[in-house]
Amino acid sequence: MGIAMNEKHYAQMFAALQRIKSYQSPERLKKHSARDWGLDSGNEAVEMAYENVLQEAKNGLRGVRRPASQIQ
Repeated sequence: MGIAMNEKHYAQMFAALQRIKSYQSPERLKKHSARDWGLDSGNEAVEMAYENVLQEAKNGLRGVRRPASQIQ
């Protein structure tokens, strides 16, 4: 049984996943945080990237309704 999805919402979620996919790895963020972002701590860069990923996911799901039955 498939879940019907609006084309607009599908495109919105797909675009969010594409942006998330392009984020740098934690190792690369830590290694190049000073050069790329001017941050003293690589951990700070990872924390900021994590917050950005969460925001991207929230934006990707904006307006999408939860399915009636939870998929397990």
